[in-house]
Amino acid sequence: QNEMAELHVLARIPSTGVRSLIWEGDSLVDWVAGGSRFLLDGTIVPRSVSYSYRFDAACGSPSGKYAVIYERLGTKGLLLREGKIVREIDRSFYHAHVYEFPVCVGQLKSGREVLTHCPGAYNRIEIDDAETGERLTTDESREPRDFFQSRLSVHSNGNLLLSAGWIWHPFDAVNVYRLDDAVEDPKSLDGGGIVPDYPTEISSATISGDGCLATTTSDECFDDDEYGEDDLRPNCITVLSIESAKVISQTELSEPAGTIMAVDSDIVVGFHEHPKLVELTTGTVVGRMKDLNSGKQLSSIIHHLDPIAPLALDPAHRRFAIATKSEVVVVEVTV
Repeated sequence: QNEMAELHVLARIPSTGVRSLIWEGDSLVDWVAGGSRFLLDGTIVPRSVSYSYRFDAACGSPSGKYAVIYERLGTKGLLLREGKIVREIDRSFYHAHVYEFPVCVGQLKSGREVLTHCPGAYNRIEIDDAETGERLTTDESREPRDFFQSRLSVHSNGNLLLSAGWIWHPFDAVNVYRLDDAVEDPKSLDGGGIVPDYPTEISSATISGDGCLATTTSDECFDDDEYGEDDLRPNCITVLSIESAKVISQTELSEPAGTIMAVDSDIVVGFHEHPKLVELTTGTVVGRMKDLNSGKQLSSIIHHLDPIAPLALDPAHRRFAIATKSEVVVVEVTV
């Protein structure tokens, strides 16, 4: 089956000056540039709003009602509702110029949409009602551990919140939390969550549709002793059961994967240098698009890299979009 997996271009939409991309149904929106909309038939619906600030990234809510625009390596963001400003958001200045702004918009099981971010401290995740701004995680007894939360994302399967950040020295790591549990008990956000800590550096992670956690590791490790069967090994791509913390599969990567997007239980898309299909059971690249530059990100720490091209992921529909200097390229994974 994996030998048949391919990256297929769905659309090439000529456009210059694209500054961010998020999916809204079957269209793509550049909220940083004021809400320009790109349809898969090539139609572009322009907007004329101009934000007088250095915003360079965006994320959207499950319903498409809310979006956040922010500066990846800054401290300022805006929450938008259907393109209108709801309120400004901020994060701690501490090393803000080094790593990605931690923010996403998710949905509780009740359907309530929530803003998940770190407004007061680099290590403290807060959950706010997106509509009203009510803070749902206020607890005076909270004591978050020393972890730079980053690359936040909420996954509908299990209502899981993923944070792919780092600890000092620097060393990339991952936390996974249950979003609804965090509202019930905010202190559940203060540790590592429901996945164990590992001595191996976790460069990137994604949660698949079946609720497993796929991770990639670097060659960095705190402990070079023998590994147990459920430890993460260096330079590997691993699939973990979140429920049991058991390793389902683990194999050495043939090359760096970068940011990863789950496709199914067999395949992820990696975005290091260019989009590539990586087979989870072998670590082998089984398809790639060398002509499409997707940057060199391997971590939430990106201050030393060239600016990241706008990238919108849609794992539910096995597709993604990347903006180049001249066009928006929409790609589907066919299996």
